[in-house]
Amino acid sequence: MIYAMSDIHGQYELFEKRIEQLRPLLEDNDSKLILLGDFIDRGNRSFDCLKLAFELEQEFGRNKVVVLKGNHEVWFEEFLFLNEDVWLEEDKDFLTSGTFLTKEQFKELDVLPNREVRIEYVKKCIKEDHKELLVWMKKLRLFYETDTQIFVHAGVDEDIPEEEAEWCTIGTPDYVMTGKFPPSVGHFYKDIIAGHVAASHLARDLSFSGIFFDGESHYYIDGSAAKFRRVLCLAYDEKEKKYYQFDEDGKLKEIKGYRYGS
Repeated sequence: MIYAMSDIHGQYELFEKRIEQLRPLLEDNDSKLILLGDFIDRGNRSFDCLKLAFELEQEFGRNKVVVLKGNHEVWFEEFLFLNEDVWLEEDKDFLTSGTFLTKEQFKELDVLPNREVRIEYVKKCIKEDHKELLVWMKKLRLFYETDTQIFVHAGVDEDIPEEEAEWCTIGTPDYVMTGKFPPSVGHFYKDIIAGHVAASHLARDLSFSGIFFDGESHYYIDGSAAKFRRVLCLAYDEKEKKYYQFDEDGKLKEIKGYRYGS
C-alpha cells in the first residue's frame, strides 16, 4: 500500500495521531508513506510537525517515508536565507517561527527594541539551533513518481503537448510544483495526487470532508487541518490498483469521482 497525507500546517496532535495509526502498517515491507509538504504555519506546533517528518524519514528510510516540500517550506527557506518577506504575512507575531525557539529565546523577543531586530534575532536562533533540520528541509524532493502516478504538493505543468507529457516533471518549474494555482482537473497521462488546495474548495462545498477525486486523473487530499481539524489520508492498493480514503477509524473507503451538487 501507498499512503499519502498533506498540509499538516502545525497541527501536531492530528499528525501524530495519524502517524501512530500508520506506524504498524509501515512495518509491512511493501508499504510506504508519502508526505506532500506544508508541515508548518497556521498551527501552534509547526516545529514539531517538521521534526516528526524528519524523524520518520530517519526511522524508516527515505525510500519508505517520502517527504516532499510545500510552498510554506519554500517561504520559510526564503525568509531565513534570502531575506524574502512573503513569510511574514503568514507568521504574524512569530506564531510559526517562534515554535523553533526555546522559551528563553522567545522571552528575549519582548525586550528587543523593534520588529526588525526581532526578525533578525529569530532567524539567527533558528539557523544556529536547527542546522541539521534546515539542511534536510532544503534538500526535500518536489515530487515522487511511480509508473502511473505523480505525487506532488501542488501540481505539474499539464498544458504541454501530449507527446511530451512524460517530461512534465523535468519541465515543470519548482514554483509550480509547490504553488500551482488554480489546480488542474480532467485527464492526464498519469494520476496526480496533490494537496495545496483544500478538497472542499475543489468540491465547491465547505461541508465536503473527504478526498476530492475529479473522476479522471486528479486526487486532492488537503483536508484544511487548521480550519476543519482534518488530516486526510489516501491509501493506494498497488495490487488492486484502487484508491481509498483511510479514515481515522481504520476503515478503507473506496474513492469515487465527485459530482458537483451531490
